[in-house]
Amino acid sequence: MNLPNKLSMARVAAVPPFLLCLYAGTITVGTSPALAAAGEFTALALVIVVSITDWLDGHLARKHRLVSNLGKLLDPLADKIFVAAALVALVELSQVPAWAVVLILAREFAVTGLRALAADRGRVISADRLGKHKMAWQLALILCAILGMAIRNTLLCWPQTATPSVLDSYDMVVTILLWVVLGVTVYLTAVSGWLYVARNADLLKDEPTP
Repeated sequence: MNLPNKLSMARVAAVPPFLLCLYAGTITVGTSPALAAAGEFTALALVIVVSITDWLDGHLARKHRLVSNLGKLLDPLADKIFVAAALVALVELSQVPAWAVVLILAREFAVTGLRALAADRGRVISADRLGKHKMAWQLALILCAILGMAIRNTLLCWPQTATPSVLDSYDMVVTILLWVVLGVTVYLTAVSGWLYVARNADLLKDEPTP
């Protein structure tokens, strides 16, 4: 397995420690806001590392001519696994609405199924530019949600500062930001999914199995 594919696998391996850090504020009874914030900032760092490896594996594969059929399948699959894990966790933590995550995951499952059909017929569907933009916005949504949680828990470490009015104002700003990012993310997710289907509509023809 070449280096770009190893980087893709590293994104999958990052899922368990990422979830452990993200849930640091809920898995222990009586967890302090400071411990919760520390876990969330660590989870945030892991998202940034994952984002860098997502760019780096593609860059290395193109630069050193290491592009392979395995890489074309593994790269988007690793992205989907990490993003799905993060979004489902954020739904449970009441940071992202469930309906949006259902739409995002439905698109990812549909495209994955399309890729499976293509592979069965000897064709490889690699991620296009719009798909990469969609991935970037999904990661931005995850980053904004986790950062919002981490800063809020940091504020709670100073009760004299984190008055109800301050927290209400902060929550309003974070909510508006998340809804803007969520709107763009859902739009790009839907459009990129539709384009994948439209460009490969011939794969959806009901052909008899040999």
